[in-house]
Amino acid sequence: MSVEAWAEVARHGKYYQAAEDQCAIATFEIFFQAKIDSDSAARKMASIYEPLLRQRLKQRVSGLWALFCDAVKTLGGQKEIAKRQIDLLDSISKLPDVTDANGNTLQFPGVYWQDLPDFGWIFREYAMDIDARDDMEDNSEWDAQALPLLNATTFAAMKLAHDKKPDGMDFHAEASFRTGIESPCETSEQLRDAVMYVPPAATWILLAGETIYTLCKTDHKRDDGAPGSALSHEDWFWGRRWGYSLERWTFWRERFGEISKVQNLKDDVKEVAARATLEMERIEKKA
Repeated sequence: MSVEAWAEVARHGKYYQAAEDQCAIATFEIFFQAKIDSDSAARKMASIYEPLLRQRLKQRVSGLWALFCDAVKTLGGQKEIAKRQIDLLDSISKLPDVTDANGNTLQFPGVYWQDLPDFGWIFREYAMDIDARDDMEDNSEWDAQALPLLNATTFAAMKLAHDKKPDGMDFHAEASFRTGIESPCETSEQLRDAVMYVPPAATWILLAGETIYTLCKTDHKRDDGAPGSALSHEDWFWGRRWGYSLERWTFWRERFGEISKVQNLKDDVKEVAARATLEMERIEKKA
């Protein structure tokens, strides 16, 4: 979808009819079109939403993050736009603190804008979470979620690689590996899940593999005492611990290799799994 098409759809969205959200859509549009830089866009967003914050109407500022996530799900697969989205978040986080009439920094909790309050959970729920297949009336509803999830993952992986630190995206990467490659790929339902989840898992490696390898080398958030899963061992291949480790990195590489050879899996899914395997091998040799 083009930037113009996204903006047109957003303008008519039932949840984005507030005046501030309409102004934000216009700003997003010209920013994604590279007509203004990220600092200018950030200042414009602040001028739109800060009056609401000073009135303690924080819930209405959620529209900014919801629109951002909508743009990520629709446009984030275009790497140039994903890079601009990352730059915009950086610029917003560097804006001056929002203060009251006496010059005191407002706490919500979290400080606007340096802490990006509420962005984390809104990104998780609006961009990375998808509806369960059991809730779908037909397969087309499930399949329609694949591209938005992949777009959001592209943005998230690029942000992890850009930041060179977890900043919350490590949680999404681990969750993607868990759903994408740590379970069997044999039954028709499992194969359908693989079509949804394997490409995003591979995307984390292809776009942020070196950062993820560093997390594994440093045992980032490793918890050997954590339960493996509520699922049975037969349904969940990795049941030893949560977090990152070189042992788990090796397991992920082996799983990508196995998935790339699953007979009844779609060729494009097998191909991206094979590419992830090669990238992991390249990263290991480089280290």
